[in-house]
Amino acid sequence: MKKYIIWTIILVLVFCFFQILNIWNTAVSKWKYIIQKWDTISLIPKRFWLDINPTLYKIWLKISWPSIILKAWTYSINSNISLNELLSKSIKTPDSLDQEITILPGWNIFDIDEYLSNRWAIDKWELINLSSNIPMKIKDKYAFLKSNNSLEWFLYPDTYRVNLWAKIEDIIKVALDEFGSKIYYKLDINWDYFYNKAILASIVQKEERSTEKQPIVAGILLKRLEENIALWADATVCYEYQLTSKACTPQFIWEKIHIKSSYNTRNQLWLPPTPISNFTKETFDAANNPQSSDYYYYLHDNEWYIHYAKTLDEHVKNKNLYLK
Repeated sequence: MKKYIIWTIILVLVFCFFQILNIWNTAVSKWKYIIQKWDTISLIPKRFWLDINPTLYKIWLKISWPSIILKAWTYSINSNISLNELLSKSIKTPDSLDQEITILPGWNIFDIDEYLSNRWAIDKWELINLSSNIPMKIKDKYAFLKSNNSLEWFLYPDTYRVNLWAKIEDIIKVALDEFGSKIYYKLDINWDYFYNKAILASIVQKEERSTEKQPIVAGILLKRLEENIALWADATVCYEYQLTSKACTPQFIWEKIHIKSSYNTRNQLWLPPTPISNFTKETFDAANNPQSSDYYYYLHDNEWYIHYAKTLDEHVKNKNLYLK
C-alpha cells in the first residue's frame, strides 16, 4: 500500500512537471490586447484568454520568469506566438501609452461610471459626482452644457483612445467634443427644441436598436404625444431609480410600472424631464426627422424583432402571439 501511494505521488509530480513545461509553448493568438493599470503578471492568462491551470502557471512563472515586470498599455500580437515568446519579446514593447475606451449607445451616467471604474480609468462614482457638479471651465467650453446640469446625455457613444493615466476631465472632453461635432454644432435650432428632441432620441435609442427602424418608432412616439396619448415607453421607468442598464431588468420594470413618477411614461402625457441615456447621431436624426405611419403601438418579441399595431386590439393580439 505504501509503495502504491509513493508511485501515485511520483506519477502526479511527473505529470505536473510536464504540464508546467508545456506552459512554455501555450499558444497566444494574433490580436490586440490591453493590460490594465495594477494588473500583475499572474493575470496574463485572463488578459490574453489563455486556458492554463492558474496554480501551475504561477509555479512556472516562479521558475521561468521570477522578476518580470508587466507594463500596462496596449499590445498588438501580429502573429500566433508562444507564451514564452510573449513574455520574452512582445510584452516588452507596448504599442502606445493609452487604452481604448468604448461608450455604448443607450448608456446612462451609471453605466458609464461603472464601465470606466471597472477599467481603472476613474474611481467609482467619480463621473457621477463630476456630472452633478460640472466645473465651470468645462461648461464654458461646451455651449450645450451651459443650460444643463448633467454630462451624461452628451457623452457620445464611440470608441476612443485615451492615455492610461488621463484624468477624468480629459476622458469626458473627447466624448463631449464628439457630441458637439456630430450633433449639436451642426444644428441651427433653439435650446428648448433641441432638448426635447434629445429626450425623444434617448428614448428611441433604448427602445429600438435598429437605425433603420428608429424613424418609425420616433414617429409613433411623437404621434402619441401630439394626440395626448401616454408614450408607454417602459425603458424610461428605471431612470428614476438610478440604475445601470444591466440592473434595469424586465422584472424590475414590471414591479415599478404602476408607480407614479416623472419618468414613468405610462402615467403622464408628455416627455420625461430629461433624456434617459446618451444617443448616436443616427438616433437623433430619427427623432428630428421621424417617419410617419399608421401605427400607434409597437413591441419586440424575444428575438428583438419589432411588431407594429394600428389599434390597441391589434397590439394586444401581438402581445398574445409574440410575448409567450
